[in-house]
Amino acid sequence: MNLYRITFLLLCIIIFSTNIFAQDTHYWNLQYGTRSTLLGGAVIGSVSDIAATFYNPAAPALFPKPEILLSGKVYQLSSFKLKNGGGEGKDLDYSVVDVAPSIFAGSFTFDWLGDNALSYSILTRQHMNYSIEGRNGGISERNPDNLVGRELISDQNLSDLWIGLTWSRKINDNLAIGVSPYLSVRSQRTRRHAYNEIRNINNGDVSAGIYTQQFEYQIFSLMAKFGVGAIFDRLTLGLTVTTPYLTITGEGSSLMNLINTGSGSDSNTIFIANNQVDVAAAYKTPLSVGFGLGYKIGKHRIHLSAEYYDAVANYDVLETKDFVGQSDGVTYENSVSTEAKSVLNYGIGGEFYLKEKLWLFISFVTDYTASISGTKSNLGVSTWDIFHLSSGVLFSVGRSEITLGVNYAFGNKKLGDDLNLPDGEIGRELEDILKNAEMDYMRIKLLLGFSFELN
Repeated sequence: MNLYRITFLLLCIIIFSTNIFAQDTHYWNLQYGTRSTLLGGAVIGSVSDIAATFYNPAAPALFPKPEILLSGKVYQLSSFKLKNGGGEGKDLDYSVVDVAPSIFAGSFTFDWLGDNALSYSILTRQHMNYSIEGRNGGISERNPDNLVGRELISDQNLSDLWIGLTWSRKINDNLAIGVSPYLSVRSQRTRRHAYNEIRNINNGDVSAGIYTQQFEYQIFSLMAKFGVGAIFDRLTLGLTVTTPYLTITGEGSSLMNLINTGSGSDSNTIFIANNQVDVAAAYKTPLSVGFGLGYKIGKHRIHLSAEYYDAVANYDVLETKDFVGQSDGVTYENSVSTEAKSVLNYGIGGEFYLKEKLWLFISFVTDYTASISGTKSNLGVSTWDIFHLSSGVLFSVGRSEITLGVNYAFGNKKLGDDLNLPDGEIGRELEDILKNAEMDYMRIKLLLGFSFELN
């Protein structure tokens, strides 16, 4: 295997490895608010805290009293393990403890609003920061005459901040409508670096290869969520429609660099470099439709929700141009692309009365990935489904509510069926390493929430 193929193989591995840390293919991965978090976000038709600005913008008009929501410190432990990711019996793992994304929201109290309600919210819709490095060396698995040394580095910083206002209005005592227009500020910086060196034991020939890919962007978009809410004696209902992003402006850059050199007879000297800056950028999201209900049984309540997300066809996030390699005259792409399949998520939660001013919450929700098996996109996506279990208590102190709870999220998937391997020797090398690979994902989030009524 020549050095170019070795480096390409390492590129496949590092791109594959970085995918396991991005969560931007999950739409229900983050929850907001106090009660809503304990119910796993399954509150489209029954939200009863100010997080309604996100879950159903019609609901604030049905609140008896406005409130302000201050989510306290929410810590989470996230753990990823790629079983057999470095070969049979060699696991790759990564874990981090950080502060979970949260929401700040509140209601305006103007007398002239009448049956209207006006609220505001600032929330983190997507968030993923990580840095991972891997190094190994020894005798080549396929050629015992070669000693190899490898280094893989992957870094990513991703954030999508939503800033919006919510208007809602009571149509009558039972029905309300509302809309939450949001400004999205999305930014991402990703760097993937692979280094490989080979020394032939017999003749001392040395070859080396370096591959670096780096891209970044910042995109400003507009979107809106529309909602309808209804409240009856025991039953509450909700329906929401969320529009796709409409890009206002976006700009980014993309760098690709490949160098191969060495004295071995099977090595090729290759130099390919391209850096494109100040290119237009856009990010697309799907149209989604959600429905939910809440039903009272005595002093208890059951919550049910489901939301459908449409597919997003493959597109380029950065409007880069193809280029010709400096050393071989071959045309290359320096592109950043992504796509998504349709997804239906659903959840159930229970709100149980224990005694005066004390409630117990339990919930389960799905969080299916929108990733497409075998996709050629390289924005960074995960390929496994996540399931969320939440539980906690809420108790009142005066006009304030305090929430204590825990959320446990987990996912597992064997990756063999998702491997889109190239033909020939490169594919066989990659299959040898990843054929038994299995992803384990786990996150534990501890919640301390605090909210109080404004009057």
